[in-house]
Amino acid sequence: MKKPVFNKKYFLREIFGLFIALMMLCSFFSCGFNAPMPEYKYQRNCYSVSVADGPEDFVLDKWHDSPRLLISSHERREPAPSGDIYYFILKTGYSSSLKRIGEPESLSAFKPHGMDIRRTNGKTLLYVILHDPYSQSRQDENAIAVYEVMDNELKFEALLEDKIHLWSPNDLSVLPSGEIYATNDKRGMIDVYFKRETSEVVYYSPEQKKWSVVASGLSYANGIFARDSKVFVTATRSDCLMEYQRNDDGTLGKGRKLLEFKGPDNIMPFKSYLLVVVHFDDIAFLRHEMDKEKHSPSVVFLINPDEDEPEKHMKAIYVDDGSQISAASTAFVWDDKLYISQVFNSEIVICEAGDIEKIME
Repeated sequence: MKKPVFNKKYFLREIFGLFIALMMLCSFFSCGFNAPMPEYKYQRNCYSVSVADGPEDFVLDKWHDSPRLLISSHERREPAPSGDIYYFILKTGYSSSLKRIGEPESLSAFKPHGMDIRRTNGKTLLYVILHDPYSQSRQDENAIAVYEVMDNELKFEALLEDKIHLWSPNDLSVLPSGEIYATNDKRGMIDVYFKRETSEVVYYSPEQKKWSVVASGLSYANGIFARDSKVFVTATRSDCLMEYQRNDDGTLGKGRKLLEFKGPDNIMPFKSYLLVVVHFDDIAFLRHEMDKEKHSPSVVFLINPDEDEPEKHMKAIYVDDGSQISAASTAFVWDDKLYISQVFNSEIVICEAGDIEKIME
C-alpha cells in the first residue's frame, strides 16, 4: 500500500484558515453562528438504531424483495482508511454491510459520501461519491463509483473521474436517464469560515460522457435533488435553498433563492414536497464533531417548493436539541415512518410519521 502523501502547502493553508476562523469566532461569536429553534409542538414516537459509523446519507432500495435503506458509512472524526455501504431492512430492522465485488485493484480506499439510486433495464444502480479513492491524501482526487445492487453484494460497474469537475463533491442526484448533477462544496476550510462563494454544481451527460459546470456562486453547496424540470440545491454557508430551472440539454437557468434558513444539508423528496435537514448551531456542530458526547441540534423541514410563497409552506416536522440525534444530515419518509441519519455517530432515528401532510394545511 502506498504511503499517504503529506502536502505541506495544503496543511499550512488549512492551519492558517483555522487560525483566522478562531479570530473570527472570538470577534463575532454572536453573529450568525446559530439561529433560534423553530416552533414545534408535535410529539413523535421515535427510537434510535445503531447501524454504522457516520451514516451521513442513505437512499431507498424499493426494488429489493423487502424494501431497505442503503447507507453511506464512514468514520469522519478520526477518518478511517475506508468505510462501507450498509443495508437496513425496513420491516425487520436487520442491517449488515454489502460486500463489494469486481472493483479495480487501483481503488485502494473506499470513503463514501453522497449517494443516489436508479432502476434501468432490470438493474438497480447505486451511485456513490468517493473521496481519496487511491489513498494519496489528495483533496482533489474524487470519483463517483457506480455499482449494480445485488441481494448481499455491490457489483462494480464504472468509475467516473474528472479532477476539473469533481474537485470536492458532496452530494449527487441521478435522473432516470442517467444524467447526474453533483455539488462541489469547498476548496479549503477558508471557504467555509469566510463563506466564500466558491462552490459549483456540475452536470454529467451520459450520452456525451462529459462533465460541465452548470451553476456557481454558492457558499458550501451541499444537498441536491433533480427533477425533470427543476434542480434544488442547499447552500449551507449561504443559508439558503436554491431552485434552478432545468433545460433540455442539462444546463440550468439562473438560480432563485427559494428559502433562507440556517445551515441546510441534504434534500430528499416526499411526494411533491422536499424534506430538508438543517444545522441550526455552528458552534454546537463543531463541538459535536470533536466530542460525540456534545449535542448538536437537529431539525427536519417539510417544504412545498411549488407554492408562490414557499416560506409560508414550510413546517418543522422534527426538532431535537441533539439529545436524541446530533448533526442530522438526511431525512426520508416511507410507509408512515420518518428515517433520519447523522454525520458522525452511528445511530439512525426512526419515528412514527403519521399524516405529515396535514401539518402543511
